[in-house]
Amino acid sequence: MNKLIGALRSKMMWFSLALVVLGVLEANIGLFQQFLAPDDFGWFTAAVGMAVAVLRWVTTLPLEDK
Repeated sequence: MNKLIGALRSKMMWFSLALVVLGVLEANIGLFQQFLAPDDFGWFTAAVGMAVAVLRWVTTLPLEDK
């Protein structure tokens, strides 16, 4: 139960949930296709990877301790 409560306080988990929602929207309605050229998707995924790395870098506590 502590892990679940900690997950609700975790920026990393909220960011992951946002990625899932945006991914589903992209797969179903092409959410980003109107804003990004196909050549830019690589840069977009690189930026997402960098955001994940930064969030992981600033994460100092396990979910149970949040």
